[in-house]
Amino acid sequence: MGSNHQDKQLFGLNSEANQEKREQALKERCREYKTSLKERNPQEIARFAAVSIMHDREGKPVLCGEHFQETYYISWPELEVTLSCGTPAKLQKKLLWLHYLDRADGTPLTRRWVNLSEIGGLFYQQAFQGYCGDELAEAWGADLQGLKQSCLNQGGWEMAGPGDLAFEWRVLPRLPLCLCYRLPDESKPAWATMLFDAAAGHYVAADVAAIVGKELADRLKPGV
Repeated sequence: MGSNHQDKQLFGLNSEANQEKREQALKERCREYKTSLKERNPQEIARFAAVSIMHDREGKPVLCGEHFQETYYISWPELEVTLSCGTPAKLQKKLLWLHYLDRADGTPLTRRWVNLSEIGGLFYQQAFQGYCGDELAEAWGADLQGLKQSCLNQGGWEMAGPGDLAFEWRVLPRLPLCLCYRLPDESKPAWATMLFDAAAGHYVAADVAAIVGKELADRLKPGV
């Protein structure tokens, strides 16, 4: 029994230990972003990231932005991230916001849609297409109306684009995502792909873009 436990730790199979290490790594990354952000002017951060800035009862700045139809508040200078109800954000969301605020440089969006590989995610592109576009195409097939309603439910808006259906989301203030969908025909199955604005790399790293894209794809699947 003890030997088996040691083997799990040795080969990284102890899920509890791995989860604890992962959480510690995420917390450390949050601390690094906070250190970096505190050296900057909150007004500049808000302008570059296109978030609003308000003040709490004590007159301290509070940054405010939307993510998946949810309002988040980031206190200054503590840089604590909370939901609109005052509940602390989950660690992953806290890290996402701090990463976004730290990386945002105010570069204008291009309105040119590209795949993940073109914003630095060549290594992730194949897997990303598999668990986003391919899974959505398999899940929805010819049910275009069902997919459209799911997109609307998740706060997207229909747009002109390639294929039979295209929707856009602003998953962070300066991080648009686009889903393009093509119905199946006699020779080809349904097809879908998720695209980013060409300037996305100025706001999030490619691996973070992939994580956000996957979350959106999961939200769009039937039954969610």
